[in-house]
Amino acid sequence: MRSLLVGLSLASAAVIGPQQDAPAVEVQTLKYASYAGTDLMLDLYLPPAPIREPAPVIVFLHGGGWSGGTRTTGPDFKRYFARDGFAMASMEYRLTPSITFPANVEDVRTAVRWLKAHAASLSIDPARICLWGTSAGGHLAAVAALAPRGTFDGTDNLEHTSTVRCVLDAYGPTRFDVMDEQTEHERETLQTAAVTVMPGGRGAAGAPAMRHNVDTSPESRLLGGAVPTLPDRVRAASPMTYVRADAPPFLIIHGLADNSVPHGQSVLLYEALKAAGADVTLRLVDGLPHTFFNRTDLDETTGPFRMDVREQPKGGSETTRVERDGVFNVARQFFRHHLASASAR
Repeated sequence: MRSLLVGLSLASAAVIGPQQDAPAVEVQTLKYASYAGTDLMLDLYLPPAPIREPAPVIVFLHGGGWSGGTRTTGPDFKRYFARDGFAMASMEYRLTPSITFPANVEDVRTAVRWLKAHAASLSIDPARICLWGTSAGGHLAAVAALAPRGTFDGTDNLEHTSTVRCVLDAYGPTRFDVMDEQTEHERETLQTAAVTVMPGGRGAAGAPAMRHNVDTSPESRLLGGAVPTLPDRVRAASPMTYVRADAPPFLIIHGLADNSVPHGQSVLLYEALKAAGADVTLRLVDGLPHTFFNRTDLDETTGPFRMDVREQPKGGSETTRVERDGVFNVARQFFRHHLASASAR
């Protein structure tokens, strides 16, 4: 494993509630692939030693419009998930404009297979890996989890599959060609943001709604041309193209104050997975703008939040309800359920 280790540091997990002394979380910075002389890295947060062998893994994919963000763009991974016994692998992927789709999806699937190939030396469980993506990362997580084997695979560690146990898609785009239409449709009902996540930025409260069909939009840059001119690429980049009954369980979360990605994008993916008979839950959250999962203290300072919940268990019937809960708590419960050991489920 030492040949794979680029950096190693020890950090203390953040204090949560009444807890005063959290056990140490080990953080390793590792190379999982190289392209044209450029290394792609991930930060692996390992839970405290007494509970870490072999640890289930949550692979986190940051947002940033496929052109920005880093593997540190997100919440405090030590605080929220390493303390629960999960390993967190926050990965970087290739960004536009140096690449176009599907290069970054290939990176995701390559990282999953790399983790499986090195599971023994990293003390992780290759059979218990989930994806969690926010915004652009949510889109990549959904496509990577749903696309069939042999699609967008890349070239490394092909003796392993990129199959994952579950997916948390937070406010990710799903059909680029209807985003402007949905944005206009939701304009009158767009809620006022209850929190500030990106002051003054695109998608921030009060900022103009994004346009997606123009050739300078994040979606167009990902495709390599304006969205309306590339219908085949739009279809290839949509996770809905690959929806199937045996999809891994999905939790889809979207804020109703999001003026960057219309929440109708999440509804479309939920409806497609439901129609296929897959296991899927949709949570539409009052008052939350884009990128809300970047706020580590969100549940404590502003939650719990009102959520409209639609749930379709595999092989069952849809149920709907209204709940009040924290978004990080919902994520934690989702991962706890789907990453439990086979003997504990």
